[in-house]
Amino acid sequence: MQNHYAVHVDNKGYVLIPIELRRAMGIEPKSLLILTQEGDELRLVPGEVVPKRKLRKVPREELAQALIDGAVTRRGLKDAREGIRELGLDPADFTPRS
Repeated sequence: MQNHYAVHVDNKGYVLIPIELRRAMGIEPKSLLILTQEGDELRLVPGEVVPKRKLRKVPREELAQALIDGAVTRRGLKDAREGIRELGLDPADFTPRS
């Protein structure tokens, strides 16, 4: 069954989607919708965000080096070494890079 709703476009181009349609379609604030033109009709369908970049796993050694490189105080260096130990690595194997 198709329901028809009269909606208007405001001066900013916004269109209000009636609440019963939003609830039925699971549309919440910040939902992504895809708007397409099909002939002389507009079609609005729920969409999803797909990451543009692939995630990569950061090796523990790279993370450990970043901890040491980011330490700028004596306390920071101590915390970095503790973090390296928590990674299961030996802090003595890592020295700050200039």
